[in-house]
Amino acid sequence: MRITLQTVRAILSESLGRESFVASFIKSVEESETCPTASISSEGVLQYNPAFATKYIACDEDLFCLVMHEIMHPMFGHFIYKSGHLENIAADMVINASISLLFQNASACGSLFRKTYEPHGMEGLLRPLSRMHDSRYSNLYNVFYGSRHGEERLTTGEVIHALKVLTPTCDIGAILLLGSHASGDSDHNPASSLTGLPAESLCRIAEDLKRAAQCPGARMAGQGENLYDLFLDAIKTHLSIRKVLLQKFATKRKVDRFKQSIHQPKIGVSPVPLHPSKRDFVLLAAGIPPFHYHNHVQRVATKEHGLAVYLDVSGSVNEHLPEIVGVLSSLRAELTSIFLFSNKVVEIPFKALLAGQVHTTYGTDFDCIADSIVERDLDKAVILTDGYASLQTEHSERLKQSRVRTLTVLFGGKTDCDEFAPFGDVVQLADITE
Repeated sequence: MRITLQTVRAILSESLGRESFVASFIKSVEESETCPTASISSEGVLQYNPAFATKYIACDEDLFCLVMHEIMHPMFGHFIYKSGHLENIAADMVINASISLLFQNASACGSLFRKTYEPHGMEGLLRPLSRMHDSRYSNLYNVFYGSRHGEERLTTGEVIHALKVLTPTCDIGAILLLGSHASGDSDHNPASSLTGLPAESLCRIAEDLKRAAQCPGARMAGQGENLYDLFLDAIKTHLSIRKVLLQKFATKRKVDRFKQSIHQPKIGVSPVPLHPSKRDFVLLAAGIPPFHYHNHVQRVATKEHGLAVYLDVSGSVNEHLPEIVGVLSSLRAELTSIFLFSNKVVEIPFKALLAGQVHTTYGTDFDCIADSIVERDLDKAVILTDGYASLQTEHSERLKQSRVRTLTVLFGGKTDCDEFAPFGDVVQLADITE
């Protein structure tokens, strides 16, 4: 199959939608003898090895698997892991399973992966329809390709840890890995050459993938449902760049539906070794794999917090309000109320703001914000303003004594806000929009 820019864009547009950002992101296609399989640069240059392509890329579905394999790595944040052989295999296991099960039609259920890897042993982890029943990796494999069992769901980091427990050094051989992988055991692994993409590009890629991915569901008797949940969690950090930033300013002093991720320790029994006990290691050393492992794990939970958002509604910001409300509208599911300020602070339901209800004195000062923060005993607050107001020294001192942290978001052209700079970051509106 001949790989051209037109072919690649046509396949991606067909699979991800006619307006796909991923399709337009690929700017050129080049042959490269030095590239083992394929890679995509942050400038959108797709390189592929002609010998590899001749041997393995025979149809549109194979090419979709190859391109998507590279695109998916930054979605899962795989660049944070070291570049050891097991780290790379674990990352590819998660990626290949995601493509095979969540993009079944476009990938022909992972056609490229079934051609490239043997259906047993460690290679079997990298493809669907492997024969892993009697393998030491069978339980790990079934978490991704088996039917749903309870809450069993593994991150890439947990897969890496499980592989390190299950794989004797002597079993680690040379396995051809797709895409661009660093070699050796360096401290940083650009698991994909797409690392370093700007947040806006990552967000648009995530939107493409979320729209096109399909939960296997009942069609496959629950197979892949755990993976779908993991996939959604992974891309959520890119879809919600704005909310991830604001999470740092969530406060317990206000009740909204703004979710904040927390890590909770948990002791559980699992067929997959995540953090095995000493007894489990003794059994493994004796050649007796435990039926279940006793793991000490960290689970990510969500806790609902509040977000204290102060919005400047003085006369000078009238022309900017439609833009500001449009930006804030993405928080409609999380934010129950918002504080409007001019010369005084008025708390109104967030839905009322979206409906155009604004209470203002048309003047403006920051003293009323300071009073409101102190009275409500807030530890964190987000302030959206054009920056044209003053804060009296006595009010500034009260804020210092309360140890409040603020995020000040400027719009309308001003680039600094000395009044709130001592209490936290001062950014431009564009810095928090997707």
